[in-house]
Amino acid sequence: MSDTRTTPPSPPLSKRGKTAVGRPLLLLAGLALALCAFSWVLVSGLVAGNAGTLPAAQRRAWSSLGTLGDALGQFKQPRGISTFPDGSFVVVDRAARVQFFTRDGKPLRIWTMHEHDLGNPKGLCTLPDGNLLVCDTHYGRVLELTAFGDVAKVWGGYGYGPGQFIHPLSCAVDPVRRVAYIVEYGDRNDRVQKFALDGTFLKAWGSFGSESGQFQRPSGVALDADGSVYVADACNHRIEKFDPDGKFLLAFGELGRAPGKLSYPYDIACGPDGLLYIAEFDNNRVSVFERGGKFVRAFGGPGSAPGQFANPWSLAVDARGRLMVSDTRNHRVQVFDLAAENAVPAPRVARRE
Repeated sequence: MSDTRTTPPSPPLSKRGKTAVGRPLLLLAGLALALCAFSWVLVSGLVAGNAGTLPAAQRRAWSSLGTLGDALGQFKQPRGISTFPDGSFVVVDRAARVQFFTRDGKPLRIWTMHEHDLGNPKGLCTLPDGNLLVCDTHYGRVLELTAFGDVAKVWGGYGYGPGQFIHPLSCAVDPVRRVAYIVEYGDRNDRVQKFALDGTFLKAWGSFGSESGQFQRPSGVALDADGSVYVADACNHRIEKFDPDGKFLLAFGELGRAPGKLSYPYDIACGPDGLLYIAEFDNNRVSVFERGGKFVRAFGGPGSAPGQFANPWSLAVDARGRLMVSDTRNHRVQVFDLAAENAVPAPRVARRE
């Protein structure tokens, strides 16, 4: 390890989030404004590459929420998204705001991260006790926060050692096995770290590179029912699969725009159907694969129409079988009912030559 690596001074960490000392902003005037701007509507428009009105079953598969703005229920480039067992969900955006929504998309509360002068968080996931793990990317740490923004625990700190981070990007929790996986990148420290849910470091694997088991900006992580770990290896344009202890199993994907190719996969989620859903930041689409790497289908395409994307960053699947996608530069979250969406022919993807 190079002796030139230095550790920046740790910034102060207040015990509560900003905005009313960590309590949500629920002023009636603000809520009324947000509800006017908030959209949770069934889509009846066009999907990329399709002409005419979508079939009724497919229209039921799409909904969206959010517009650009500062109010409750609005976003400034949503990034990380995660769900709770009851179907409610939480979103963090580029303005370092954390927002909670009911299972039906009604905004509940909002607070701002404790410090964000150095940069904003990228990913988050939910814990079985209702707390959040937030990847405080540019501070080299993962914060365990309550639903009201109080700091329960700080996981890690800036560094290269076990349990430390350079730029943590995303996390996933296995509530059955009581472990969490966190992916990070930066200064050739690209790797996966595994923790117990009390924050105890267990192990790490991976390094910077393009060989099997190596990474270049691992940006997303997901788990299947067997405990297998899937990593969105963004700058290698592939997905890597590991067993729960980090043994490399397989990799699939290569750079391209054709169906079955990948271009900067930023996140991955396992659906109730056993399929893998991958958000492609550069291809502006969601690609679907079997867990063994066989391509199934893709949907989306560049644009702002319903079902189109502008740099999708993150995605999650809730207990109702809905796929939620952070449509970052469209400042919205799009929701796909996987049962209805899979019951009709796949929308064609708009090709970019």
